[in-house]
Amino acid sequence: MKDRMITLATYSYSRAQLLKTRLESEGVECYLKNLNMIQSAIGGGVKVRIKAGDLNRALKIIEELDLSYAQEDLDKSFPQKNLDVNRILVPVDFSDFSPKLCDYAVGIAKKFNADILLFHTYFASAIESVPFSDSYTYNSTVVEVLSEVEKNAKAQIKELYYDIRNRLELDKCKGIEVDYVISGGTASSEILNMCAKYKPDLMIMGSRGETAGTTNLLGSVVSNVLEESEVPVLILSDQGEHVDLDSVNNIMYATDFDKADFKAIANLKYITKAYDMKIHCVHFQEKESDDPIGEHRMQVLRKYLKRALGDSEVSCRIIQENEKTEGIEKYTQDHDIGLIAILARKHNLLQRLFIGQMSRKLFIKTHIPILVFH
Repeated sequence: MKDRMITLATYSYSRAQLLKTRLESEGVECYLKNLNMIQSAIGGGVKVRIKAGDLNRALKIIEELDLSYAQEDLDKSFPQKNLDVNRILVPVDFSDFSPKLCDYAVGIAKKFNADILLFHTYFASAIESVPFSDSYTYNSTVVEVLSEVEKNAKAQIKELYYDIRNRLELDKCKGIEVDYVISGGTASSEILNMCAKYKPDLMIMGSRGETAGTTNLLGSVVSNVLEESEVPVLILSDQGEHVDLDSVNNIMYATDFDKADFKAIANLKYITKAYDMKIHCVHFQEKESDDPIGEHRMQVLRKYLKRALGDSEVSCRIIQENEKTEGIEKYTQDHDIGLIAILARKHNLLQRLFIGQMSRKLFIKTHIPILVFH
């Protein structure tokens, strides 16, 4: 029915108001929905609703606005230069998976001639192991325990350090510097502090720690770092076999049409160029969705990516699937996806999807690495 109300787009409050003003000036009746959820953590933005019969006129108007916004987003968000992978930070906990993290770091460092910094923090686990008694005994015990833990940590991180050094020398790799640092403190806090000091271009982390429980699929340390870090993080599953990045031919970037996609995909293209991977830019939405703007927004993204990246291997498409996790799993299988990239945003649906529900089905089950941009 032509009088049926449909959702034309979902925007921030300011952009929704601008679109509403423009539509009404052209004689298109519309109203805004979810105004009471603007400040809500669960709000999905302000919905712009119009009559179904006005859809064609509205799409022409929104195309003009979207194209101008896309150009503005490109100017502001598109990187002026490629992401230089010069420094790689590798937090390690000395679990059985730590050597595999080092393997990934060495492989990537060879591709970009990047330096590697191994990092370990030991304070939290030591304190948890100390029994409480009187204050003097407690203080003296803590000093003894921390001294022993620090000694053991230095010995273990040196093993990883010399292993990397020996491998690089054996492969005759020059120009790659390797170092290590240990510190006392809470793991996630110390990792973030080290990021601020070392300023890495990429961080490599394991999905679960040595003492990880079962309630957090990625581990609390990784989750906390993702929440606060501004550094791209490559998350690797400590379950199953090693994934050889050189054998990965396809990478999927899950988009929710965020303006930061321009920068993330451009950087992703640069990183994957060394591996000759094809990028699949995919948006997942429910079947029979009343959001007709999705295909339009994908077309805008496709057009500007082609303009910015040229004739590159970036495939853009929309997948309709009521159960998103099943749709993602099917897509990864059908297109031989070996790596998934996402844009991390606070209160972002895609981030919750990938780091929450999808983790068990894909990340743990199929061991697909996830590259998280911020």
